[in-house]
Amino acid sequence: MTKLIAFDLDFTLLDTKKNVSPENLRVLAKAASLGIEIVPVTGRVWSAVPEAVKGMKFVRYAVTLNGAEIYDVRNAKVLGRCLLPLERAVTLARVFEDLGVVYDFIAEGQGWMRRELYDRIESVSDGEWQTNIMKTSRKPVDDFFGKMNEYPDGVQKMQIYTRDKDLRANLLNALPVVFPHALFTSSVPNNIEINDPSANKGEGLKFIAEYLKIPMTATMAFGDGLNDLEMIRSAGIGVAMGNACTELLEIADHVTSDCDHDGVAEGIKTFCRGIDD
Repeated sequence: MTKLIAFDLDFTLLDTKKNVSPENLRVLAKAASLGIEIVPVTGRVWSAVPEAVKGMKFVRYAVTLNGAEIYDVRNAKVLGRCLLPLERAVTLARVFEDLGVVYDFIAEGQGWMRRELYDRIESVSDGEWQTNIMKTSRKPVDDFFGKMNEYPDGVQKMQIYTRDKDLRANLLNALPVVFPHALFTSSVPNNIEINDPSANKGEGLKFIAEYLKIPMTATMAFGDGLNDLEMIRSAGIGVAMGNACTELLEIADHVTSDCDHDGVAEGIKTFCRGIDD
């Protein structure tokens, strides 16, 4: 019996217009009323999560920053953090600087970006929705490396943004070879996300399940992107969206409809009894 439902946001729970459909909301609320824990699992910082998700009164916990932060929503309390060591983060940032891409880092839930790169956000974003997220959850800074050094224990996440598809593909292949002590994933077509290897959505899901004393066999997870792979592997039932990347489709236990056709609701109704009783 499923006791915890986890889901990615962008292109999973959220449709391509970044809305939560009435049917997805109805089914999640019904599942919560049956005692099932509802947990958003996202690469975003909590402050950048849409109000439609923040307004779900039945959400008690969230996994953010790809597992780098476990957040108690109701008590506004961080339950756990996993950091990429500062030395590694600085080394990566210097490499990104030479590549001519837009990049950033996030620490203690706040994103930072070199000022001249902040001014280029629109040129690399995937649309107005992403531009708004990046500009509101990042702050421009003149001394980027000086700001990084203000976090001696390390950073939670770094990101690269580029609309050059060939460069992105080459970097996704090359960077893990050169930097094996960092995890490189992606959630949208124009980004690469970097975390400590211990910070992934699968580990975040395990943290919440253990915290709530729920066996992993009683968990269900939905995702669409590369940064959802570990979560889909780890869940008792791993569900890929119809619009998921090939890598996710290959390992999922089940494939549901796409994000524009209530795929999360459909998947829940497939495996959870009592939703439409």
